[in-house]
Amino acid sequence: MDQEARKHFLARMLGQKEKPSGPAEAPLQAAILVADDSRTVTIALQRILESVGYLTVTAFDGAQAVDMAQRYRPDLILMDIVMPRMNGFEATRAILARPDTRHTPIIIVSGNDQPSDRIWGTRIGAKGFLSKPINKAELLKTIQTTLLIARREQALRDRGIAPGAPVIPALDKNF
Repeated sequence: MDQEARKHFLARMLGQKEKPSGPAEAPLQAAILVADDSRTVTIALQRILESVGYLTVTAFDGAQAVDMAQRYRPDLILMDIVMPRMNGFEATRAILARPDTRHTPIIIVSGNDQPSDRIWGTRIGAKGFLSKPINKAELLKTIQTTLLIARREQALRDRGIAPGAPVIPALDKNF
């Protein structure tokens, strides 16, 4: 299923109206999986994300996050660390180990602002780390930047170029 079809499917599954993208909307329309065992945090994050045009789906533990990532193939995942059944680090590792979800960017969102958590998150493949309580502007900027990088990396993979390989974007009109 291509990306556009997946977004339409996800919107229908969630009963959400798709919002047209434009300068005032989310610059990069995307489907985001919010994985957090706190319903309060999940609802708050959904409200922020949906208010700017992102589509959301939720998981309330790490095992459910792995399943939802496999089933819905979100464009980005916001992952709490401390959750029942499987913690966020284990879920991140499991999601990134699967061939069909290995390129899904994951941002750790946690109340534990320990340097060791940031280091461990990066080592297992997370693309970012945000501390609770969430700063709305920082959240949205981090998501936007992470999605932009992920889409550029995907464009490179689609063209047979490994991300990280030297590229001269100024000479590439399609970049």
